[in-house]
Order: sequence, then C-alpha cells, then structure tokens
Amino acid sequence: MPKAYTVLTIGAPEDLSDILKAELSLLGFNIFLDLENGAFETAIESDSFDCAATEEIISRYGGGSAGIQMVVRHEAQQNWNTLWETHYPPVIVNDYCIVRAAFHEPMTNRLGKPYLYDLVITPQMSFGTGHHETTSQMLALILDLDCQGKRVADFGCGTGILAILALKKGAALADGCDIEDWSVESAAENAQLNGVLMRTYVGTAAECGRAPGFYDLIFANINLAVLLAELPTYAQLLAPKGKLLLSGFYVSDIAVLQEACRQQGLTMERQSEKNNWAALQFKKQ
Repeated sequence: MPKAYTVLTIGAPEDLSDILKAELSLLGFNIFLDLENGAFETAIESDSFDCAATEEIISRYGGGSAGIQMVVRHEAQQNWNTLWETHYPPVIVNDYCIVRAAFHEPMTNRLGKPYLYDLVITPQMSFGTGHHETTSQMLALILDLDCQGKRVADFGCGTGILAILALKKGAALADGCDIEDWSVESAAENAQLNGVLMRTYVGTAAECGRAPGFYDLIFANINLAVLLAELPTYAQLLAPKGKLLLSGFYVSDIAVLQEACRQQGLTMERQSEKNNWAALQFKKQ
C-alpha cells in the first residue's frame, strides 16, 4: 500500500527561506523544492509529521507577521515524486561531476567535454540529490579522495549518491544503509541505474555485519544527534588510516564533533562550510 506524505507549501521572505529549511530538516524533512520568491515545498512521511513542532518553528521566526505562510496537504508517494521530478535541475560539483535525473539528457561541461563523473539519481523521497549544501559538500570531499580499491560505507545512505560516486571512482565495494526502507530501495535502484554494485540493507551502522576495521572510507550525512550517538561504531569499523566524512550539521557544531571524534582517535583533516552547513573529514590514527 502506498505510503502517505504530508506536504508543506511555505511562503517566506528570501532571507528566512534557508533558515526555515534548515530547521525543518532537523524534524525529518529532507527534500526541498524551491518555488519563487523564497517559497518552497517539502514533504515527510505522514506518520513522522510533528505538527506542533513544525508550527513552533514557524512561530519562532515570526509567523504571519514576518510574512511566513504555511499550507499543509496530504498526498500519496507517487504524487510527490512526480512533482519533484518536474522541478529537479541538474547539480554540478567542481566542474567534473554532475548529478542529474534519468529524464535529463547527458550534458557537457564548460569546455564542451562530458563530465568525468555523471551520476544519474532518482530521488523518490530519499535524501541525497546534490541540491542540499550537506550533500554537495560531501560530494566535493569525495571527489578529492583516493577511492581506488577502497572499501566504503555510506551510513544513512538516502539515495546512495555518496557510495555511488565512490564506486565510480574505483572503490572495491560499498555498503549503504538507512533506517527507511524506501530509501534503501531508492539506493539500490540508483546503483543499478549507474551500473555499479552496492550492498544495501535497512538498519544502522551497528547492523552492517562487518568486522572491526573493515572500511577504508565511511560517509555519514545524517544529523548531529545521530552522528554523536554512532561515532563509536564508525570509529570501530574504520580501518587504521581510514577516512571518515561527516555532514548534516551546522558550522556552530564543528567544535562538538571535533572533540567527540578526538575521543575516538580521529583527527580532523579538512573542513568545508556552505550557507552555515558544515562537512568534516577525519582520519583514524
């Protein structure tokens, strides 16, 4: 039976639009469809919709007196997917990686050459299309990594986009997991669409079934609370000299994560910031 989704259409001044998206993402909203003049739409599975918490965010930033309006409606999953697909522009990362949907024609870069990494991603309500600052920063970090022959984990994989890029860069294998079954289905479908093999499962990092030190690269683009809770598991699963890439949190949270990682024997190597969202790269000793 198709799942029901609660869809919010929010009209807001442009200077508040990104702030509201950031706040709503912490409640579980993870795909944002930009409309015009600061307005946007977003959706969440109806069973996970917290109406009171959503209204509190709107009220906190001034509500109607600040020019914020919210309309709530309910739709089947397919209706929302169709709406999203009609407004899904390609995303270009560092001039040699493009993220596009299957209905987009292949594109060339500004030099008239095909993109070195052409990722075809169908979102299907799963997080990870390259449009959000956290995903685009993670993609940029992965583009600078040596993935050849590496064993990769993408925890909280969403569409599977991060693991798919690593596989296209020569990773030997990749595991992707998510707590949402429809995200895992989306990741598996996207892997097939991109011609790569990825093991997917519903669950958390602790349920991966791999031995300690198995992974050379671990990616986790989730949220601060989950990252802090699962850091010991990531550190245990990461091989010596392995790399851990984290995102899904604000710039103001960097110090907290850096200290938590230090306690797990992880040293920060790189830091990225975009519109108050951060991404960090750590190395295991």
